[in-house]
Amino acid sequence: MATCFLIGAAPSAAVFHPQAGDCIIAADGGAGHVLASGHKPDLLVGDFDSFTQSVPYGVPTIRLPSEKDDTDMALALEEGKRKGFRRFELIGGSGGRLDMTLANIQLLAQAARDGLQAILRTENGESATALAGPDILTLEGEGTVSVLALSERAEGVAIRGMKYQLQNGTLTNDTPRGVSNLLQGRGEITLTKGTLLVLWETAHAAAVLLD
Repeated sequence: MATCFLIGAAPSAAVFHPQAGDCIIAADGGAGHVLASGHKPDLLVGDFDSFTQSVPYGVPTIRLPSEKDDTDMALALEEGKRKGFRRFELIGGSGGRLDMTLANIQLLAQAARDGLQAILRTENGESATALAGPDILTLEGEGTVSVLALSERAEGVAIRGMKYQLQNGTLTNDTPRGVSNLLQGRGEITLTKGTLLVLWETAHAAAVLLD
C-alpha cells in the first residue's frame, strides 16, 4: 500500500524512505526536515509561521490563513486523503509542543474512525497508531507495547501473544491499565467498540496493520 508521509515541524530523528507511488506532504516547518533529508515535498501546506525559507522551485503550495480552526498537520492529512491515500506516517509530529503532540494523537483516532491507517513516529524511537472498533492490529518483534483508551470506554479488548494477556476487557480513558506490556514475537490486539491508542518501540517491533 502506498504511503503518504506527513512531515511536521517538531524535532525528529525518524527516518523515512519514500518509495515509488508514495507522497510527501510537508506541514509548514516540516518542509525544513524534508529538505534536510535530501527529499523534496510533493506538496507544502501551511500558514508559514514556522517555515521561513524560500519554497523550492516547482513545489505546489497551499498557503493557509494564520487564524484557522485546524492545524497545519490536520489540513495536510486532509490533502493526503483528497489524493486518495489510505496509509499515512506522521513524522515530526511529537516532542515539540505538548498541545500539538496531543492534537496529532487525535488525528490518529480520526484516521482510524475513517478506516485509514495512520502511524505517528515519535522523536524517541517509538511509534503509535489508533484502532477504531471493530479493528485488529498485529505486532511482530520484541519490546514494550502500551494500549490506552482514547474514547471514554474501549470495549471487547483482547491482547494475545504478550506477557500480560486480556480477553474481552474494557479499558477507560482515565485509567492507564494497558501501559508497558511486553511483546516477545508475535502479538495481536483486537477491539470491538471504541477507540484505542497503541504505542510500541519502533526499533524492536514492526507493525502489521490488518483490515
